[in-house]
Amino acid sequence: MSGEAIFVLAIAGGALLLFITELLPPDLVALMVLAGLGLGGVLEPLELASGFGSPVFLTLIGIFMLTAALQQTGVTAYLGQALMRLTQGAGERRLIGLLALGAGVTSLMMNTVASAALIAPIARRVAYQRNLSPSRLLMPVSFGALLGGMATLLTTSNLLLASFLTERGLPSFGLLDFLPVGGPIALVGIAYLMIFGPLLLPERAPADQWSALQQARVELTRTYRLSKRLFEAEVAHQSPLTGKTLRESDLGRRYGVTVAAVVRGRRTFTPPEADMRLQADDWLLLEGRPDDVAAAADDLRLSVSDLDERRNGVLFANNSELAEVVLSPRSSLAGQTLGQINFREKYGLNVLAVWHGGRPYRSHLAERPLQRGDALLVQGLPDRLRVLSEDPDFLVLTHLPDIPEHTEHAAIAILTLFLFLIVIAANLLPVALAALIAGIAVVATGCETIEQARNSIQWQVLFLIGGMAPLAVALERSGAADFLTGLLLQTVGGGGPQALLMAFFLFTAALTQLTSGPAATLIIGPLALTTALNYGLNPQTMMMGVAVGASTAFLSPVGHPANLLVMGPGGYHFRDYARLGFPLMVITALGVIFVLPLAYPF
Repeated sequence: MSGEAIFVLAIAGGALLLFITELLPPDLVALMVLAGLGLGGVLEPLELASGFGSPVFLTLIGIFMLTAALQQTGVTAYLGQALMRLTQGAGERRLIGLLALGAGVTSLMMNTVASAALIAPIARRVAYQRNLSPSRLLMPVSFGALLGGMATLLTTSNLLLASFLTERGLPSFGLLDFLPVGGPIALVGIAYLMIFGPLLLPERAPADQWSALQQARVELTRTYRLSKRLFEAEVAHQSPLTGKTLRESDLGRRYGVTVAAVVRGRRTFTPPEADMRLQADDWLLLEGRPDDVAAAADDLRLSVSDLDERRNGVLFANNSELAEVVLSPRSSLAGQTLGQINFREKYGLNVLAVWHGGRPYRSHLAERPLQRGDALLVQGLPDRLRVLSEDPDFLVLTHLPDIPEHTEHAAIAILTLFLFLIVIAANLLPVALAALIAGIAVVATGCETIEQARNSIQWQVLFLIGGMAPLAVALERSGAADFLTGLLLQTVGGGGPQALLMAFFLFTAALTQLTSGPAATLIIGPLALTTALNYGLNPQTMMMGVAVGASTAFLSPVGHPANLLVMGPGGYHFRDYARLGFPLMVITALGVIFVLPLAYPF
């Protein structure tokens, strides 16, 4: 082995060590790799810069812009609400399984990065609405997208391997040829994430807008002592409330009880309108003193119990929020009651508590005169809260979440997404060019502003890719890759086809953790093809092993852009990927051993 190869392997090993120990930020480590390769004379300056002009680099820029457009037009908010309805009352395991399955299914039809980029914002919004840390949901999204990518031709690594076979004049892979191998692995992998994810995923609160809002929720709930005053009730068929509107029920005036939410089947109304007519079997979220709630239950034939922790998120369904509001110093409403000013009807908001004289009051609020300096804990939709913030009689103290600004362009954003998917599925344009055009289109059509598009780009991710991509070139040019492959063949060559298949899978998987799936494919793919032909084995079998290995970026955030997409929003550390990903790697390896040879015999 040459001195240059030893030097490159030392840089690669040092980078891997720094990634694992997290002594330095990952993007800084990637730039240090570039500097080391340049100082060692392994690559020329233009080659060092090649990663920043790579197709993946441009693809991510376009996808970041397209994803931001889906957020700004309210598309992801709508999908998040639909997912919330599907998971109403569901536990964390079911939520993880549904998100991972959604990412896996969408990755069958689109680029793996695009799939993760589509589902990740939904996962963040659902986590926020369910009072979960985003770190509990985001990694299953990226892993689900990777698992789905094993079952389709439409991933970069799989397309590369298909092209290697075509160039040699050998039978290549079609769109569905990966499904018999990748499909079973993906299903078992998603089941693993669903069962063991809650045990292995960390719980962290990254420093972003949603986590700040979630912390504000916790503080407001604690300050106003809401947890002791929340109850769930079911309307019986014989209840006098059946057929009455909330206004006619007079729960607030007669009992001092507030109806914070109504759940009817899979639909949640938070906060419910005053003219909403109640039906039998409606589920109510009530807020009030225990004795007042008990009195209402006896008189109105309600089945009441303490609020189940799994239903805590109902208070925030449909993007509903909590906010603290005070009367302005010159408010004209001082001395009036909430009932006199028709607060609920006028603003479409629930008042859950009033802070007065150093303590919260949470019952019979409609009859309590408001005083300057009083604070109101209100619940409602962000757009209603913003209307309240513009009223000179009130000051909203709580930071409100961003509201989609371009909802009128939602149809354009969806159309752009589908056209992007069709173009890459039909291979009409390179993925990078299609993504870039899609990103330009959503800005040009007003789905987002150029400032919003610029702010959507995650530069840490791009620095990582730009810095690590040239390492694959250095490994191949220096002879380090040939040395490692030769060592591998000497070690397992006598073990027969099964040992060779497993060796190429493991080598590809290991290299994928350090560089990327496409980079590992470019290095290992040709070697696996040559080995198969020399040994008289089925080339598709060996290439399929490489393909599966290139999709197993489960141990490292730098192994695939989908992992990098969720790293910052999830607040993940390097070791978090290995803790959840290593058993998934074992599951995939078992699939290569037992499933792959059945679909593609040696």
